[in-house]
Amino acid sequence: MAYGAFAETRARYRDLEVLIDYRAYDGEWTTWFEENWLKPRLKSLGYAHVRFFGGKVCEYDGSFRERVCELVEQPGGRAKYFVYG
Repeated sequence: MAYGAFAETRARYRDLEVLIDYRAYDGEWTTWFEENWLKPRLKSLGYAHVRFFGGKVCEYDGSFRERVCELVEQPGGRAKYFVYG
């Protein structure tokens, strides 16, 4: 995925922290964090579909930055996009 497509994610999407305090997680923000910590908490808020994509990967620890989160409340519903990291 080209980085240029997500160069201005902070300006285009709201911060995911308005829904959940993900900054309380004390560890690397990797795929494990998304699938096992963040996704279950978002699903408990009533979102039927949660997907993460884009962003940057830091070379020094492999964690994500400016990652986009796609949320849909009901199947077939309109997606909402947030950014974290």
